[in-house]
Amino acid sequence: MSALHESAPSQKRKRTDDPTNTVSASTSGTNAYIRRSSKIWMPYGDIVLQAEGVQFRVNRDILARNSVAFEGMFALPRPQSSGDGNGIHGGDEVVEGCPVVPLTDKARDVELLLAGFYDPFHLKTKPRFDELAASLRLGRKYEAVTFKNDAASRIHAEFPTTLENWDRRATRTRTAGLEFIRPAAGIFVDLVNLAYENGVYRSIPALAFKCLSTYTLAQLFAGIEREDGSRTVLSDAMKSMFALALEAIQLFQRNNYQWLREEGEVVPDQQECMQDQLCDDYRREMCRFECAEERVDVTYMLEAWEKVADGAWVGRLCTECERAAKAEFEAGRQRAWDRLPVFFGLPEWKDLKDMD
Repeated sequence: MSALHESAPSQKRKRTDDPTNTVSASTSGTNAYIRRSSKIWMPYGDIVLQAEGVQFRVNRDILARNSVAFEGMFALPRPQSSGDGNGIHGGDEVVEGCPVVPLTDKARDVELLLAGFYDPFHLKTKPRFDELAASLRLGRKYEAVTFKNDAASRIHAEFPTTLENWDRRATRTRTAGLEFIRPAAGIFVDLVNLAYENGVYRSIPALAFKCLSTYTLAQLFAGIEREDGSRTVLSDAMKSMFALALEAIQLFQRNNYQWLREEGEVVPDQQECMQDQLCDDYRREMCRFECAEERVDVTYMLEAWEKVADGAWVGRLCTECERAAKAEFEAGRQRAWDRLPVFFGLPEWKDLKDMD
């Protein structure tokens, strides 16, 4: 309920029972004109929400059913108005007999959340980023728990906390890229900013890694262009996090393949090699690629063995050395995953929690 009291008090105006779509507002206010939403204006609504000069006529019962904050507000006794008594909680402004509640949110976010309140099938569709963001931001603020949880769950499903689920997701989304959120240019950057700002911390390691494996650090700092020509840019907090993480990941990757540098068999204690010198030569070939100091991409830290096995060097190892190499490789992937949150300055997986 506290979210509603964060809203700035409205400028006191005369009753605006004007049936036209746009009405003049006090020039001392933040908006020169107030307009009605073309999408959310219910003819039998009994309350008007106003954000950024846009008014939405809705039904209290719909708001109360979906939002704990609104339910609590409507349950409070109304203090006596200083005006004609038709306002809500002391406010004097009314539109077509409906009290006006000013909100400090973006009008587009309010419109999208209200559209969800009125559409019972909203949560069954694959949302665009702006729909997801509105559900998460305003779902948290107004305690619209179903919408907040749905948005957070979609982010968690796309960017999980276990390597097993990461691999399973990669298999399912090999072509589309995303399964529960509608793909769009720059969406990974939009999502990591959204997750950080709204406390969906458990998905940040996988999501941030996805950003670093999709774009260069320079691209991320400059911003990624969306379909509409605007650019999505990492927040300042994210820029610092990503820069430190990239350096730590590159160092880890070189050390993670230390077994390739060791003399002798492909892996320690491997006594069953069927072609000693050849396997040793092939291991050095792999080492030159996997452990290259100049290699700056981060993708190979979590690459699946099947992708690496497509390389020419793997097929030239003897059966025993390939088996041993795969075991070492998979152990290295798990070590990388276990360290992933720490690279980004976050607690280990077991201690990483979302904000309540």
